[in-house]
Amino acid sequence: MSEFFDVAVVGGSAIGGVCAAECAKRGYKTVILEEDPVVGKFRRCTSICSTSGLRSTGVPFSDSVLNTVMGAVIHSPRNELTLRMREKRAVVFDRQVFDERSVGSAVSHGAELRLDSRVTAFRWRNLSTRAGDVNSSIVVGADGAASSTAAAYGFPAINRFVYCYEAEVASVDVSHRDLVEVFFDNVAIPGFFGWIVPVDERTARVGFGVNDPSRLPKAKHDFFAKKEVAPYSSGEIVREFHAAIPVRARKSTQKDSVILVGDAAGQTKSTTGGGLVFGSVCAKVAGESIDMHLSDGEKLDYDRRWRSAYGLPLSLHRNVRRIADRLDNSLLDAIVSLNSNPLSLSLLSRFGDMDFLFKV
Repeated sequence: MSEFFDVAVVGGSAIGGVCAAECAKRGYKTVILEEDPVVGKFRRCTSICSTSGLRSTGVPFSDSVLNTVMGAVIHSPRNELTLRMREKRAVVFDRQVFDERSVGSAVSHGAELRLDSRVTAFRWRNLSTRAGDVNSSIVVGADGAASSTAAAYGFPAINRFVYCYEAEVASVDVSHRDLVEVFFDNVAIPGFFGWIVPVDERTARVGFGVNDPSRLPKAKHDFFAKKEVAPYSSGEIVREFHAAIPVRARKSTQKDSVILVGDAAGQTKSTTGGGLVFGSVCAKVAGESIDMHLSDGEKLDYDRRWRSAYGLPLSLHRNVRRIADRLDNSLLDAIVSLNSNPLSLSLLSRFGDMDFLFKV
């Protein structure tokens, strides 16, 4: 026997939690279907965001913060630029704790959480799970870049990814406790960048991305051979993972009463691969759109609404990524060298919300 819900959210991590909370707090009967026995991404994320970006999610995050970042050391193959901000603008945090707080917020607003509830069959408004069938007026796919929801309902594919490796390394001397290190090298790590994100004075998250998965083994060798990165090879690996991150949105994220949010929709920044903030604010748009549809009988207009609100800044991130990918290493060196003068440093130190860098 099927149980009816107004909204069924497939996927129980941060974005699914935000969307479910938006629906539940408006009084809609909402269920979160999570395939694993616990919620969250199991820390498979670098997890650094601006504080303003995290606040925009609406999720309580203070107890997930591990470190505060005051700027960055930007490396090109031969030069480097140190940039210190005048105020605290970014934090490194525990993604698992954040995911749990997001889903917990949805539950506190009345959403039902069903763990071990992988969807085994998608029929238009009927979802079969291990625990039984669920019928709903709206289906929300918040199940990541390899979304089963998107595949089942025939959504257009995401046509560009970057392929990343990261290790959290402990028992090492972290070069900069309050600065992220960012590496641009279109020969060693083409199509993306590398990073060292400090967690504390003895732990850092070290990783890189490339535009072709076949390049990962050589890129890993070349990246960890850099003099700034090599010391982390001798540390204790606490965790490591590979991830394919979408850097383009799907051409469509809505089919009638089925919508996609977060990585499932490709709502990520092409510059950094970060999707938590834009995914969350788009999940809020989803909640508003669902409310207008269910309460007022308006046509569900989610795809148009989120693109109207956030499509332009995401497209600007894509353009920056496209330009960066075309730069050869000598030009990268020149750019970093030019920005090392005092006037540029003063201007750069005033600039930058890393999540809403481009404002509409």
